Amino acid sequence: MPEPTATRAAQGDANYKDTIESILIAFILAFIFRAFVVEAYVIPTGSMAPTLYGAHMRFKCPDCGYTFDAGVRGDRNAAGDDLNFPSDAKPDINFHCPNCGYSMDTTLQPIRFGDRILVMKYLYLFQKPVPGDVVVFKSPNEENLVPEDPEYGTNYIKRLIGVGPESIVILDGDVYTGAYDANGPLAADGKTPAFKIQRKPAHVQDALWRVIFNNDFIPHLGVANNPWQQPWEEESPASGWNTHGGVSSTWPSGAPSRAFGFSNPAASGAIVFNSDSNPDTHALTDYLVYDESEHRDKAHQDWRPLYVSDLKLSADYIRKSGDGPLRLQLSKNADLFTAEVSPGTVRLLRAKRVAPDRSAIVDETELQSAAISNPPGARPMRVELINVDYRVSVRIDGKEILATTDAQYSPNVAELWRKEDQEDMGSGDQGAFARPLVRIEAARQESRVDHVVLSRDIYYLSHRQISMPFWATTRKISHLGDGEYFVMGDNSFISGDARYWNTPIKLPREHLDVESGRVPERFMLGKAFFVYWPAGYRFSLLPLNAVPDFGEMRSIR
Repeated sequence: MPEPTATRAAQGDANYKDTIESILIAFILAFIFRAFVVEAYVIPTGSMAPTLYGAHMRFKCPDCGYTFDAGVRGDRNAAGDDLNFPSDAKPDINFHCPNCGYSMDTTLQPIRFGDRILVMKYLYLFQKPVPGDVVVFKSPNEENLVPEDPEYGTNYIKRLIGVGPESIVILDGDVYTGAYDANGPLAADGKTPAFKIQRKPAHVQDALWRVIFNNDFIPHLGVANNPWQQPWEEESPASGWNTHGGVSSTWPSGAPSRAFGFSNPAASGAIVFNSDSNPDTHALTDYLVYDESEHRDKAHQDWRPLYVSDLKLSADYIRKSGDGPLRLQLSKNADLFTAEVSPGTVRLLRAKRVAPDRSAIVDETELQSAAISNPPGARPMRVELINVDYRVSVRIDGKEILATTDAQYSPNVAELWRKEDQEDMGSGDQGAFARPLVRIEAARQESRVDHVVLSRDIYYLSHRQISMPFWATTRKISHLGDGEYFVMGDNSFISGDARYWNTPIKLPREHLDVESGRVPERFMLGKAFFVYWPAGYRFSLLPLNAVPDFGEMRSIR
């Protein structure tokens, strides 16, 4: 029997009502979620690059094919977003490929806008922040504040470095911490500051590596004005190495130049990384192509590149025959560390450099060893030698096999302190052993290494780069009280962070009195955890980042 028309109309009205109620409830829940759980923010500047991007241009080198990003200057509006950047612009300089040094044309380029991120709000009400977190907070360094009623309304995003109560100082690009003391932590002698190096968590460190040279991206030299030279050079003639393809009669002819072959059944030979081979890459220094406009700006003509010796050397290794070892080597100051892979064994060794080059290496000793399985002709083995934060490790196929202990290897804080305090490196002089030695050696075998990548760690700048001392230096130690935090940007050269702040926080009505260079606990807004709208493009007629780069959606480490 057909349902009465009045009944169907009543049900229709009820359905409309349910739909409207559902939409209203969804909006209410969304606002509650945004207010109390997760909120979206935009990255306006490059102070956290390359972890997070502000407005930038993306280039693909026409010679080697390497893709890289370069920062864009622009004026932000009062809201602090990126809407004041144009859709495209002509670079004011010729950017150089950081991998091969090729000079890019200054043609009109589309601008990719700042990453949009999600922040977990109020997380720190339930757990304490830990060093390495990427945090959002109210800037404590506001300008033009009204003393009677100051308003801190600008949001910043930086990486958390120090958590009070403790003291922070930067030495030779690394972060050191000491027990909190208003007069500075001292060692047993009452003179030497008692600081120890703060090592980054593994997941943070993996996000902070910056590629120096990736041998998979070899220039075709089919474009003009790129006098590129292979930075991996044979240490001596007839060493057994072939870096130009075609490793031997038993390997396929025409092997790609990214594969280095070795064939010497009776002796050893080595290839060495020459950081001077392509000057425009500034290899082995703290240079970052993202900041090339800043480095070449007249206001920064006092900038001097500093050598970075916290490095990672990685390669795929396959041994066809022979029983000799493959040795990956990295130096830091006068120490030379070696990952030695032999049939069935991997060893970690330490030696002393008597001269800056390879001419004199003495006192080589084994620190650790482990058994591995690597029969001849097996699949390639990924070998990584890592020296970062005064800890040396060896990874095989992504798994850490060996690592130094503090007893085996730790920094000489007193010597680093002396150099920093006397500004030995103020003119770029970091000492005779500052330039790292990077080397691959093989002996008594026929083998091949490919996918060779050399990377460096972040290098935090300190007062020796500018005329005035700032926080976290030997002249101005950052002493953090309980509930106080110290933050820095991943792009140390252009980051306006706690190192530079000189305005204290004084809020008498809130009983808050905090010295400059610190973020008080109540200013912390949350932890950044995901890039949901990566560096989008803008339609020419719409002032919106309408086209995100979905391939770069990622967790924030």
